Amino acid sequence: MNDSGGAQYIGLFGGTFDPVHQGHLALAGHVLERCRLDTLLFIPAPAPPHKRLPGASFSHRAAMLEAALTDCPDRQRVQLSLIEQELPAPSYTINTVEALSKRYGRQRFFLIIGADSLLDLPHWHRTAELLALVSLIIVKRDAVDVPIIDHALGALAPSFALDQRQGLWVGTGGVTAQYLADVQLPVSSSTIREELGHGRVPAMLPPAVLAYIKQHHLYGWELSP
Repeated sequence: MNDSGGAQYIGLFGGTFDPVHQGHLALAGHVLERCRLDTLLFIPAPAPPHKRLPGASFSHRAAMLEAALTDCPDRQRVQLSLIEQELPAPSYTINTVEALSKRYGRQRFFLIIGADSLLDLPHWHRTAELLALVSLIIVKRDAVDVPIIDHALGALAPSFALDQRQGLWVGTGGVTAQYLADVQLPVSSSTIREELGHGRVPAMLPPAVLAYIKQHHLYGWELSP
């Protein structure tokens, strides 16, 4: 648990989850423990602003997440949030965080993003306002290393500066950024969709999600005669 005087530490894990897979679940469990979060919210996006339209509908993707989380070891601390369904499209992160702030009150929010998304963060909608509301948990992606992370955080407005003692980057107003160099998503959802389209069973799919995909014939899956 955290020591923030009663405020909950809430992780925000957004994405298309098209479909959710074991890599997402493993990452959530790792972040929960490593960053001492009280709760982690999976937040599927109905209409992501920087990506192509998802292969499955929002209702299907939400149902697959619900199925995946049912048997999750951290089920008491991992929740599904459909808040972006209530908001105007596209799914800008700042709108989501503002809505969550109204719903949850004065909690501490931690936005979980890949290192590639950090590099793109200056181009996000209302970035400065977003950085005033959330701390960052940055997950390793590809060849993005610590010097690149440090430069990217220092170039943000408002910027973050590395505190060697804490091992964190510190921004204004008490927000922080933490880089998890030892964890990353091991497989992409696009690879899983491709395998399903060819009638193969991806190794990284939770059984309940695979059953749902077969039942609803998602991603080009066809049941064998």
